[in-house]
Amino acid sequence: MRKNETHSLPKLSNGEASLIFGHNKQIATILDCIKTRKIPNAWLFHGPIGIGKASLALNIAKILSNIDLSNKEHLSCISEKDIRYPKNYFNVNNIFFCKRQWDNEKKLLQKNISIDCIREVSRKLSLSSIDNTYNVCIVDTTEDLNLSASNSLLKILEEPPSKTLFILVSNNKQAILPTIISRCYRIGFQRLPEQNLRDISATLFQEDQFNNLKKAGALTACEGSVRKLINLLDENYIEFFKKMKNLFLNLPTLNRGKAIKLLNDNKEYIVNSDQDKSVMGILLTLLASLARGDINLAINDQLVKRDINLVAAHLYAQISLLRHQSMEYNIDAKKVSFLALNVIESALAKYNKE
Repeated sequence: MRKNETHSLPKLSNGEASLIFGHNKQIATILDCIKTRKIPNAWLFHGPIGIGKASLALNIAKILSNIDLSNKEHLSCISEKDIRYPKNYFNVNNIFFCKRQWDNEKKLLQKNISIDCIREVSRKLSLSSIDNTYNVCIVDTTEDLNLSASNSLLKILEEPPSKTLFILVSNNKQAILPTIISRCYRIGFQRLPEQNLRDISATLFQEDQFNNLKKAGALTACEGSVRKLINLLDENYIEFFKKMKNLFLNLPTLNRGKAIKLLNDNKEYIVNSDQDKSVMGILLTLLASLARGDINLAINDQLVKRDINLVAAHLYAQISLLRHQSMEYNIDAKKVSFLALNVIESALAKYNKE
């Protein structure tokens, strides 16, 4: 019999709920699996960051933690609304969460999810449930697992406990062990369309604020991400983002002196706990916008513009890898930011000679 434990879910209470916007097809698939009792051992929710994958995983966990799956009548009553906004009460003791832990000594999040976290969850899952409810383990994000933790999770997925569902959340499916992916039912998620962002922002902005953000081109920078949309509530961040964007408007020329001064005057964005609000995150957002042609460069040559858009797409991959490696090897964030600017400048240098 299970003891009353919180299973690595600090701050989670029965009063919390996450309202989910969009993702109609994905929710329909999940709802069908629940109502027909064809729930897999593991789901892999993969797609862009900040679009509600983890929130949806938690909502599903709330439903499964408190439902008798042997009761067909009860199952038939579950609706899309229940998944989008589950009832307040749920069984905390049936929900497990694996994510990077806070390091009190270094005052930052650990770089990886350790094997100890997976082992602890495995131990608790081994305690059999006395009812027909489900245990749900959410791993957020799966690419944060170190190699030992990944192998430990794989062993569990190969022989999963009964009445247990793993929901693996991923912003970068390519970084997960293929053997783990092969054990999961994959559900892909896409960026949220503008109407969903407008619906979400109704509780965050006034209507005229949202329209002003759209006119300023700020919505394209959100890339369909709620997390990035919420960043727009930070006026200091918006001001810094605009200044960074102004540097890009003059590409292929990059004003190094102005860029260095901008970074030195805004050091809080060089190292930021929210990767999207860091200098590297902003550079990636701007490169993505440039690759899509959403940034209207000051130059008139349309052929050069198209070339720069293509170069930006390649630069996005390079800078993304640079950020990943700098975090992996704990390289000074300021040096990495300046290196990223150098990479961008070097890649576009030939267009300044034409």
